[in-house]
Amino acid sequence: MSAKQLIGILGILLPSLLISGTAFGWAGTTHSLICKRNFDLPVVSQFLGGVDQSAIENYVGEPEGHPGQWTGIKERCYVTGLPYNGFSYGSLGETALLQALMHHAGDVSVPAHHAPACYVFPDHGSTYEGIAEGAAALGYTSVGELPNVVNTTSYTHTQNGHSFNFTGTIHDVLETFEDACMDNAQYYKDHGIAGVASANWNALKIDLMLQRAVMVDYFLGKQNPVIPYHNYWVEPNGTVYFNFHDAYDPDCVTWNSNGTYSQLYGDTAGGGGISFFLYDFQNDGVWDYGCPTEATAIPAELLINYFGYQTGWNTYQHGVVDDEGREHSRTSKIYIFPSGAPEPASLSLLAVGGLLVLRRRSR
Repeated sequence: MSAKQLIGILGILLPSLLISGTAFGWAGTTHSLICKRNFDLPVVSQFLGGVDQSAIENYVGEPEGHPGQWTGIKERCYVTGLPYNGFSYGSLGETALLQALMHHAGDVSVPAHHAPACYVFPDHGSTYEGIAEGAAALGYTSVGELPNVVNTTSYTHTQNGHSFNFTGTIHDVLETFEDACMDNAQYYKDHGIAGVASANWNALKIDLMLQRAVMVDYFLGKQNPVIPYHNYWVEPNGTVYFNFHDAYDPDCVTWNSNGTYSQLYGDTAGGGGISFFLYDFQNDGVWDYGCPTEATAIPAELLINYFGYQTGWNTYQHGVVDDEGREHSRTSKIYIFPSGAPEPASLSLLAVGGLLVLRRRSR
């Protein structure tokens, strides 16, 4: 759109905006285009099997959950299911949830009045919000007119030259988006109507970065934690060194500079999304032992005497809990070699640095 066309459009649009205060929320068409652009990205499209893609891409309505929508995005309520400001993504079916999520994730990039832009551009924000949204609604008619974020997480503002890299965990991406959005809001505030076209273009670019990460986060967040089989061999007087470094929380990833993501493994302290590792040595459905780290050592004599393990193969249950509270468990085995009767154990689980977890296991 040329500057002359934009001035003409604003000459028609601005009076009505000033009178009615109507905001278009980028207008439904712009939201739809952003969603289609993201659904075309391989990192997102891989999850769309079974999803009503057309109903989501072509949604142009106004969903519930607008008040506080940046809080809902920033706190990942679309994954945790926790409500914000009286609204809950968890109350919606998947199609309606994704329609609302793609709309909310689009709204938060508007360079005025909406959070987080409102933190730096509160004055006359609703008027300039309407100008930006109206210009975007009239200025973009196809996916090809939008920025493209395939194969990159790098963003540089086209006017002020400030750069931001949308890499790292989802929390890093959300913080980067907030910083870039406020930076763009400052540009729009400084340049006003003359800067609306550039402010919109940059807002759409960072929004595509955000929405890509949020959509992937949503789909991965539906999956249970993953914990592989782990069989161990030990003598009665030895020690079992449990180590579940290869367990992972599917929604705990890091975004790479080429627009792909890599899985993070292990406990939360080590960068992964697993907050607790659990053990049921008696196979009775109650966790006997829990540890916040992926590795722990338990003397074999404690297992044999306290839990009645026999020489040969013994089964046990092990599980993990992710940082959203989801739990997953599976059965593995310990082979205890016959080498004479061990001395009676005088240890307890607490004595070896563990924590008794009196909680019924989910099956």
